[in-house]
Amino acid sequence: MKPLPLHIPVIQNWSCHSCTDCCRNQLLIRITPAEKERIENQNWSPTNGVDPDSMIVAEQDYFRLNHRADGTCVFLNEQGRCRIHEKFGEDAKPLACRLYPLTLTPVGGTLVVGLRFSCPSAAANRGTPLTSRETDLKKLAAEVVPPGFKQEPPPPIADAPDGDWAHFRRFIKWLDASMSPASDHTALKLIRTLHWLDAIERDKLDRVDGNTAEEILEGMVRSAARRFPSLPVPLEPPSRTGRILFRMMVGEHARAITVHDMNRPGRYRWRMLRVLWRFARAAGSTPEMRPELKPVPFSAVEQVSSRLSPSLDAALTRYFRMKIQSVGFCGRAFHNAPLIEGFRSLALLYPIILWLARWHAASHERQALVEEDLVRAITIADYHHGFSRWSRRRVRLLAQRNDIARLCAG
Repeated sequence: MKPLPLHIPVIQNWSCHSCTDCCRNQLLIRITPAEKERIENQNWSPTNGVDPDSMIVAEQDYFRLNHRADGTCVFLNEQGRCRIHEKFGEDAKPLACRLYPLTLTPVGGTLVVGLRFSCPSAAANRGTPLTSRETDLKKLAAEVVPPGFKQEPPPPIADAPDGDWAHFRRFIKWLDASMSPASDHTALKLIRTLHWLDAIERDKLDRVDGNTAEEILEGMVRSAARRFPSLPVPLEPPSRTGRILFRMMVGEHARAITVHDMNRPGRYRWRMLRVLWRFARAAGSTPEMRPELKPVPFSAVEQVSSRLSPSLDAALTRYFRMKIQSVGFCGRAFHNAPLIEGFRSLALLYPIILWLARWHAASHERQALVEEDLVRAITIADYHHGFSRWSRRRVRLLAQRNDIARLCAG
């Protein structure tokens, strides 16, 4: 099969800096039967650091690499290196390990490159431009896209079925354009975009196609910019329901799920119920969730300024544009949600990231946000985006109350 052409975003840098975040605690590496056989044939033993009887776990319908009691991958050595990589080279590792944090998504005859920002280097934009990795990406693409691959239909824009990829890509183009102006605050761009997407859904303009759709989208993006030349003042607060749902979503995004938790699901669910109850009340101190987010009074988090420097705001804009360009917010990336619903979920990450960043700052006794706070907040929030089976219901409830735009504005 002729390989799909690659689309590589030009706004993002990334290189691996061997932080080993991806080898610890949360990421479970699924492997194919062929990868399982290859690893088993590598002749691991306790003398070279790996017990062959416990290096692979068989789940109900897949295999995965095992983790130690402290959450680290069984192949991570004391120097923070992968034993498979050291002994046999990078190509001997499972595809999931070689691919992370890169994503490759088929979009209408093109393979679009993206990143998972749960990687700290991706969140911090550290490394070489993604465009410089074209050779490596093509090699990975040949493994990601199987022979005989058939392109799936695109996600719907709102609720109209049977759209085509050209129409879908038109919306991606104007979403990115709406989030692009460098002189405007990220929150303002999100509010504008939510505004014109609401109009598309309300007036069923997602059904209009071709040149007419192009003209409508351009006009709506320009109209939203005129309607909101700056952030609304005074700010209208979210509804009481919206505030409670938002705080609960912050609690869900802050959690750290370990293999130990997965093996004791009942106990983990009870702990999370207590966490969500505390966030819903927002009284007392934040619960103990992970080492970098310390228990601090909820009031201490609120006292940290949410004001972003131009460089931090630019980092957030780049994050949202990358999610848009790589189609990492709808369809298969988010519960098969339509584009508009998926963008609303993506926009909600803005206030969630800011709250987590302020929590991180309060944990380190800072009153203003620095790059470390924002980068860590992005990595935590992005890991959990789309995992909760309740996310779509909550997004719909918040959208019905216009609370998503209010949360972004506040």
